[in-house]
Amino acid sequence: MLKIRRTWRTAAAAAVATAAVAVGTPAAHAVGTTLVLDAQENYYLPTAGEGPNLDLGITASGGDAHDVSVAVDASSLAGKATLVITGDCVSTGTLKVRCDVGPLSGRESIDPFFLKPTAAAKAGDTGAITYTATASDAATVTGKTDVLVGGPKLATRPYPALQSIAPGAVFERTPAFADTGPASADKGVMLLVQDSEGVSLARDHSNCHYSDRPAAGAWCRFDTPVTPGAAYETTAPLRYTASTDTMYGYNTYMVWPVGAAAPDSFDPANFPETGTGAPLGLKPVASGSGFTGSGYGTFATTQRADYQAIGDTLEGKVGETVSITVGVRNNGPGRMNFRWMDPDDSGTFVVTPPAGTTITGAPGPGEQGDPGPLWNCTPGKAGAKSYTCAIASTDFRPGDSVSQEFTVRIDRVVPGARGSVRAVQNPEYPNRDDDAANDTAAIAVKATGSATPSPSPSASPSATATMSPSGSGEGTSGGTTTGGGLAATGADGVLLRAGTAVLLVAGGALVFLAARRSRPQSGR
Repeated sequence: MLKIRRTWRTAAAAAVATAAVAVGTPAAHAVGTTLVLDAQENYYLPTAGEGPNLDLGITASGGDAHDVSVAVDASSLAGKATLVITGDCVSTGTLKVRCDVGPLSGRESIDPFFLKPTAAAKAGDTGAITYTATASDAATVTGKTDVLVGGPKLATRPYPALQSIAPGAVFERTPAFADTGPASADKGVMLLVQDSEGVSLARDHSNCHYSDRPAAGAWCRFDTPVTPGAAYETTAPLRYTASTDTMYGYNTYMVWPVGAAAPDSFDPANFPETGTGAPLGLKPVASGSGFTGSGYGTFATTQRADYQAIGDTLEGKVGETVSITVGVRNNGPGRMNFRWMDPDDSGTFVVTPPAGTTITGAPGPGEQGDPGPLWNCTPGKAGAKSYTCAIASTDFRPGDSVSQEFTVRIDRVVPGARGSVRAVQNPEYPNRDDDAANDTAAIAVKATGSATPSPSPSASPSATATMSPSGSGEGTSGGTTTGGGLAATGADGVLLRAGTAVLLVAGGALVFLAARRSRPQSGR
């Protein structure tokens, strides 16, 4: 059975200039059932490297179709290109594949292959990819994609990093691009705008389609032909409004020729609203080295977040090992939303045990999680004078807290001994806390008994880490927890994102986090 990937091709595909071909159904076939091929108009093959994945979709219209198969033939490019099969299609000859779909109800997308140029390929070479779709109960349909070697190459201009935007204020971005390839985008270009959470895009232009989800942005079509060496920017900037709790974010965009393969992240169904103002256009600008191909830029507002350190009290007899849970809470009003951005944490907190006590719950040397580090505190040994723990949440919302459980042995009674928990901002992305009074919290000791010799620190603890949801206070010491309404065990979990591992070893317990950053595929 064919491996199918669902992409953006829907009924809205006509708006972005793909070719759909269908033929009438003979009486011998199922009444009213036809096959519709949805193939991109153009495939631009670079003179070096590799081309994009070929976009191809097929739909059973008017009823179900059975034994559906699509033959894809790029043999007209013999000597100019080779192909690399990327789906479950099978080779049927040089530059030919067959993709068996089987029963078809509605629409499916096929991922047949991508092309690579040969040493003999040169800019201006042409060819075609042809398609023949068959079924046992629907008429055969055909389609075609024109191939051009050395087609247009649209490179975007990075956005400048913006600073000191007032919470809730409007700011502007102007997309720009240049054709650095050897051929024209003679049918115009498509623009896709995507952004981080915490901003909303004004719906200003009638040739743009806007998402009902702010972070998804918009797409616009421009029919202006773009020749090699030419550069353009939009005739008006895009207008954004930052939400009042937003502290950091990004804006990004990408462009591609009309009729060429669209980015995988593009789905017209996600953009149901059309702008009502004047159409957005393009105006020429000077080309140059500023078009690097990365249409991405960060922004920062002046919003702040008050970090409150969370302390605890050690209670027990001399010689006993007890546990404490300490951490940091975001009292707002700002939100540290770093998902899909560079920062790996929203700051740190430093834990210093009281005099007369020893932290025993610390990872042993060389103990690692899979696929990444198991804990979020350093150093990874028992008995240290202090530990620095990451506020590993990259979406640290007002009301969220991050906590860490330590096992601590009470070695002796020290009158008045107090440890501390101190919140520390990320120096590159500060939370701009203007309330220093609650940045440090005490770790108190209530010990009974007489002084005893201090045993050697244990180096084999168990570990758990927790994130408390908004308004949940100091957090919990185990189980599934959430932060900001996101499941901690989910793919987008605030703390336990991709790659979380938990070490369980007999003895005392220290809670540590394993997280590996997950990156979206976008135009950044």
